[in-house]
Amino acid sequence: MDMETETKLSRWWVKFKRYTRRSILIFFFLGFLLFVRIFLFQIYSIQGNSMYPTLEHGSVVFVWKGGFAISAKFFGTELLYTDPEINKLDLVLFVSEQDELVVKRVIGLPGEFYSIEGGRVLIDSTELLENYLPKGTYTSEPSTSIFINRHNSPFLAMDKQGRIPPGYYLLLGDNRQYSTDSRSFGLVPVEKIKGKVIFYF
Repeated sequence: MDMETETKLSRWWVKFKRYTRRSILIFFFLGFLLFVRIFLFQIYSIQGNSMYPTLEHGSVVFVWKGGFAISAKFFGTELLYTDPEINKLDLVLFVSEQDELVVKRVIGLPGEFYSIEGGRVLIDSTELLENYLPKGTYTSEPSTSIFINRHNSPFLAMDKQGRIPPGYYLLLGDNRQYSTDSRSFGLVPVEKIKGKVIFYF
């Protein structure tokens, strides 16, 4: 092998290593972004005004998904992991009965006794302080749900009052008069909640 051939091979090898390293870095970077998107964060644009005045149509929210329900299939087996930290008045992203992503506010937690009567929301016999609502907001009572009449629906119908069972949450929109929420589709199972809003604009 002459000197010229060795030089060409050497240059080719250097370029090959550079290309390989770059490809590996891009692969891992894209994999990292995919991991973040699936397991950690999601950006979502609000549709409608059911959360007005807190969120308006077109508002952008950043959702933390760590610990929330994540479903994945490996070798034909579906895995579901959920261990969320959900607090009262949190804004959460969940999958509705119509399989749409929706943001609502957590009003009642598992084990709490709720009552929605006379335009007021009471939790464990105490009226809920909702400073984020316009003064004079009237919260209508739950209606007979047409959304959860399907067989084996994971949502749980609610009455004017009752105790929230383990694994379920009472979710309401801030724009009470124009919000389709737990008063219509029932209490929301934890596995339908996909994340918690941590920032919005």
